[in-house]
Formats: sequence, structure tokens, C-alpha cells
Amino acid sequence: MAKQRVLIYSQTFAPDHSGISIYASDYAFYCAENGYDVDVITGFPFYPQWQKRKEDEGKLFATEVIDNVTVHRGYLYVPHNPSAFQRIMHEVSLTFFAMINSFRVKRPDVIVVFTTPVLLGVLAAFMNLFWRRKLVINVQDFQVEAAYSLGMLKGSAMLKIINALELWSYKKADYVSSISGSMLDLLRDRKKLPENKILFWPNWTHNDEKTFVKPEAGLFRKKFNFSPSTKLIGYAGNVGKKQGLDILLDTAVEFAHVPDVQFLIIGEGADLERLKAYAAEKSIRNVLFMPFLNASEYLEFLADVDAVFISQVKVPFDIYFPSKLLGIMAMRQLLIVNADAKSELYKTTKKNDIALVSDYGDMATLKKYIEMVITNDPVIEDYKSEAEKFVVQFGREVVLSNIARVLSDESVPAIQEAEVVNQ
Repeated sequence: MAKQRVLIYSQTFAPDHSGISIYASDYAFYCAENGYDVDVITGFPFYPQWQKRKEDEGKLFATEVIDNVTVHRGYLYVPHNPSAFQRIMHEVSLTFFAMINSFRVKRPDVIVVFTTPVLLGVLAAFMNLFWRRKLVINVQDFQVEAAYSLGMLKGSAMLKIINALELWSYKKADYVSSISGSMLDLLRDRKKLPENKILFWPNWTHNDEKTFVKPEAGLFRKKFNFSPSTKLIGYAGNVGKKQGLDILLDTAVEFAHVPDVQFLIIGEGADLERLKAYAAEKSIRNVLFMPFLNASEYLEFLADVDAVFISQVKVPFDIYFPSKLLGIMAMRQLLIVNADAKSELYKTTKKNDIALVSDYGDMATLKKYIEMVITNDPVIEDYKSEAEKFVVQFGREVVLSNIARVLSDESVPAIQEAEVVNQ
């Protein structure tokens, strides 16, 4: 019997190790590990730096094999600081060359698209008019709602066209999946999808002995010259306006005269230079800005930091639960969350006692949490334990074996919309 062939579309793929790439790549590797023939159609690596590697500049196509996964790459336009129009051109170029690569792969048995962008889902739905195979669109972010909330293309004809294309692709898919209860509600209520088409496919983490190897303690501190006695409170990820990291800078000021306390902001993004200027203006000396870490360095950071800080300002359609929190919890690390009280992030972490949580801008409570870290308050261990229990349901094998059963029609979905993420 021939192996089942899986085709995956994704804007980013390994070696990119941030955002959608984490899940598209790991799903591909999981399928290959379990005996499937796997093709991936994607662009050249560029994320999160928004910069191609030197060896990829000028290339139109490339094919490589990574861990038994055949990766078909096509040209994409990569602006360094993309405007709304440049983002559209980026996605159009990605989709055009992905379309060409679609004619270079064998007919798949299952097609899985990780979106955004919407256009990749549209391309897969179009190609499936000829292939007539099972199509799953995995929605990691709602592009139309995100653009609206950020005021991009608001009320424009372009946004209406993207919305119409998105709905058409959903109509043609066998399943439209998403990663949290609130996002599934949006599929029901705003996109008007029937219940039998909606699939709960949460993001996952490596928390089993076979695939999860915790790095040796002390490597991050040694590499970046932090004393073992220094309390490290750090944020790592996209440095954008949505994160509202001013609150971390303002909190750091309150601890300016406390020895052996260091705050870290690790990453890049649209708000980085403004934050650096703000820190310089306020003469904030106990905050260190660091560039993006590679995948192994990030795990070393999680192993050595005393608390991981996450903040999120209020925005419309705030229905996302940051999936990177799963990896943090799998490392049994303390989370300090400062987010809008109506957000999915706030509600989920608060309800399940998996983080020290405060409303965005609540400096007094945030200061109290930092003091708890400094004094090694024993209650911290309770939060770590609850987080470790919480993340079990999102283990790699639990989630992906269920998806494999669904796509092979062996059973109905074994994972239901977990109460913990369906507020």
C-alpha cells in the first residue's frame, strides 16, 4: 500500500523558528516520523528578522530535504520594515511562486494550510478544485480582523476583497481549524461556518520524554555574562505596539536601586527603537535589549530566567492565546502576565492559576509580583505546578495523533474545545 501523501502550505518554515513556522515545521516532521510522504510549499527563510539569508538572495526556486520532508521554496518579496502595501506585495509574491510549486508536487491525499496569509488558503482551495482531496485550513491568525483592529486598509475595497476570498476558501475546505475557543467562536459567529466544518486544533508543545530535552541550567547566564545570583525577568518575542512593553520599562524604574535585578527585552519589531529611546530618555540602566535568540538559546533563556514577562495592550478582536506560553509552561517557568482584563490571555491565565496576572497598566500589582520573584516567595512554586499540569493536554503526541485520526477518518475529534481555552 502506498504511503499517504501530505502537502503543507506555510508562509514560513524551518529554519525559521518563530510564529507559524514552529507549528508548520513540527507538523511536517511529525507526519514524516509517522510514515507519510510530506511535501511543503513555502518561501525562503526570512522571519522574524524580515531579512533573507545572503545565500537565498536572487533565487526564484529551491528544493531541499529536511528530516525526510521535501521542502519546495519559491521567491518572495521581503521588505525590511513593511508598510501595509508592501505586506500585500509580500503575500502576493509568496502566493504566485507557491502556485508554480503546486504544479511541481505529486497529487496529495491531504492538504493542510497554515494561515495567515489568506491568499495561501485561497491558492490551496483553488488547486483542490483539480486535486479533490481533503483540505484543512488551520487558522493561526485572522488577517481581516487583525487588519481592521490595527486600522490597516480600514473600510477599503481591498479589505472587502480579502474577506470575500477568505470566506470562499473556507467554504471549499473540508475543515477549518483554529487554536482557541474564542477563535472557533469567531468562525461560527462571524464567518458563519457550520459546526461539522469546524475543528479544534490547538497549538502544542514538546513535553514528553521522547521529544523534550531541557537544556542544562546556567548556559544562558554564562553565555551572556549574568551572575548566578542575579534575578532575571525577561520578555522574548516580537517587540511591537501590541505588546505595550513600556510597562516593563516603567516597572524597571521602580527597581533601579535594587542590586542584582536585571530586566531583559529580547527580540525585534516595530516598537523597538522607540522603546530604546524611551529607556535612554529615562536613564533606565537595569533593562538590557537583546536581539532575537536562536532556538537553542531561547530554551537556554527559559531554563535560566527567574520569570518570563508577557504584556498585551487592549485591542479589538483580542481572541488569541499566545502559543509560546505553552513552551514556557512546559519548562516549568514562572509567568508574569500584564494584559487587558478582557483578553483571552488574561482570562485563561487568571482562571487556571497558571501565572501571576494583572490588568494592563496596573503598576502596583506588577511591582508586587516582581518583589515576590526577588524574595523567592514560596507561592511561586504553586503557580509553576499548575502551569505544568495545564500544559499536559497540549502535548505534541496528544494533539497531533488526534489530528491524524481525524484526517484519516478513523474517529471523531478526540480533543474537544477545552474549557481552559474557551472562555
